[in-house]
Amino acid sequence: MSAFLGPIHYWLYNKIQQQQAIVDELYALGEKNALSLEAECNNLFGTFENKPLEEMIDHGNIHGWLQERVSQVEYKYAYCITKLLEKDPQLKASVTNIVANNGTNLAITMKEYSLDAAGVFKVIEDNLLDGMPCDHANRVLKKSADQVIWVRNLCVHSPYWEELGGDINIYYELRDAWISALVKELGFNFEKPDEITYLIVA
Repeated sequence: MSAFLGPIHYWLYNKIQQQQAIVDELYALGEKNALSLEAECNNLFGTFENKPLEEMIDHGNIHGWLQERVSQVEYKYAYCITKLLEKDPQLKASVTNIVANNGTNLAITMKEYSLDAAGVFKVIEDNLLDGMPCDHANRVLKKSADQVIWVRNLCVHSPYWEELGGDINIYYELRDAWISALVKELGFNFEKPDEITYLIVA
């Protein structure tokens, strides 16, 4: 990554902010269920200051600073979900609703753009956190106005979940719920023929 702030850095920071927004809703769900998730996460993983990127980033270590923020929000997301489900497995429905509604609400803000399948995929890529850009977590097999097919090259999320004793399968169930809700709201179909292959179809 460049030593100067450029579009890719703001793009990645937006993805971090999007996942932190979901974490904030998980904090609220925790409060309703006698869990102090925000305090615990801040103590374990540090606080997140939702300020403009240029006001916070270490300009001498842009890549390292962003990697730290990626790891921070990944840990918080895994921690909150794992603790909520340990408290009560039935909270999974509420967690799923939070994540899916986030996808739906994002789609609503995109409806004015009349997106094709490739455009819908770009919304997914612009908002779901998949490690650093250099990780190349996903690979596109086909992209057109009517269909996008992509595969997961590697899982960049499992180390966080494993370290915290969580179930990475829960992560992917929630991810699928987010994608499905977003794609449906934008008038397309989401398919997953196997564990690593994804399709958006008009």
